Amino acid sequence: MAKGIESLDALAAVIPLLKSAIPTEISIALCDMEQFTAYWPSAHIDLNIKPGQRLQEGEPLMQAIRNDQALRAEVPAEYYGVAFTGTAAPVKDLSGRVIGGIAVQVRRHSELIEIADRIAGSLSSANEKIAHLAEGSGALAEGSGELLDLSKQAEKNAYEADGVVQLIKEVADQTHLLGINAAIEAAHAGERGAGFGIVASEIRKLSGQTVTSNNSIRDTLGTFKKLTAQMSGSIDRIADTGQNQAKSTEQLSDMIEEIREMAARLNEFAKQL
Repeated sequence: MAKGIESLDALAAVIPLLKSAIPTEISIALCDMEQFTAYWPSAHIDLNIKPGQRLQEGEPLMQAIRNDQALRAEVPAEYYGVAFTGTAAPVKDLSGRVIGGIAVQVRRHSELIEIADRIAGSLSSANEKIAHLAEGSGALAEGSGELLDLSKQAEKNAYEADGVVQLIKEVADQTHLLGINAAIEAAHAGERGAGFGIVASEIRKLSGQTVTSNNSIRDTLGTFKKLTAQMSGSIDRIADTGQNQAKSTEQLSDMIEEIREMAARLNEFAKQL
């Protein structure tokens, strides 16, 4: 310390006032050249120093007195149950002679640092999982889009098949008409047209079967068109949901990253306390 105090007792008289005026938790120990003369613990920092307790060799306060040099050390929580920053400095009288020493312990906000670290770690892990979820949502939206295109193409093909069905119907109608005409001609020919009449009957039977099959195909195509239309609507909704989910997870990821940065700043601030 700088020159200026009259005695250790004079310094001891003002320490309680200084301790109460400092807006952070500290404990203060005062000693002469051989032993502690006073100790003011705090609510959480109590080194159990007793007046009259002798200084130990290698103790920071002893080193500060002997070397006339201030020391500083970071003491972890495992030693006294709470982490703190400790300083030790020589005390000099008005003539500049070292007459003792003072040690100050300032509590470090290790709990705050630990909480900030945990928050940052949890947010980083959550951000990774959300990033994977966003990738999956994007893939879902892309796959749904491709499936939607295929569904619409199938629906389009089903409508194009209507032309084929119509063509089959026209052929069946013409075949039926041909069978009727053949039957009429066979009747005109009498016995000589008996064989031709059998052929005409088979043509008409084939025409009837073609009409029946064509109607069945038409009904099947109608059902298929309805199903493909419904499937297209469902896939379209799935695609929209996937896209919305991808956007939401991206926004959530940005928010978590922002909170993680705030936790990192909180960590730095806590280390400075």
